[in-house]
Amino acid sequence: MYAIVKFLVVLLVFFSSITEASVLDSLQPPQNSELVDSTDSDQVKPHLVVLGALEKINHELEPEQSTSMVGRKSSRTYYLPLARKTSSVVEFYRDQLSVLGEIAFECRGRTCGSSSYWANKILGRSILYGPEQFQHYVVYQLPADSGYLAVYVGQRATRKIYVHIEAVSSMATGQADE
Repeated sequence: MYAIVKFLVVLLVFFSSITEASVLDSLQPPQNSELVDSTDSDQVKPHLVVLGALEKINHELEPEQSTSMVGRKSSRTYYLPLARKTSSVVEFYRDQLSVLGEIAFECRGRTCGSSSYWANKILGRSILYGPEQFQHYVVYQLPADSGYLAVYVGQRATRKIYVHIEAVSSMATGQADE
């Protein structure tokens, strides 16, 4: 019964044209998680949405594929003291997010590229940095090109696991870089 109610609440929240911050707040965080950072931007501006692994181009790391979306962005970063595997955290969120949209891109481990680049350059959260083999990134495209919701899970060398969730709502979409 609880799962059905949660599913209906998520659908109601999404389809009532709420903000990206509310979508994030409607997601259930893992048990005993600790919110370490939360941002909600009212500013409408271009945001990079990574839709491919990182590759080295002219001695610089760049996403294989990305899109620029003009809109608002909100994010939440959690520390998960009870989590032991990044894959179980991704599955926890996959269960909630599969009703919101379709997976636009997913990578795990070393196939994602440099964890340092993800943590510091793309997501702007150095606390996410850890060994490449313990990272997982999945981005969902929301219906009717309304935006994207991305989940990045990383395990630090200290074995602490963090999850960073970003939602970008669309005001107008840019062209995908291929």
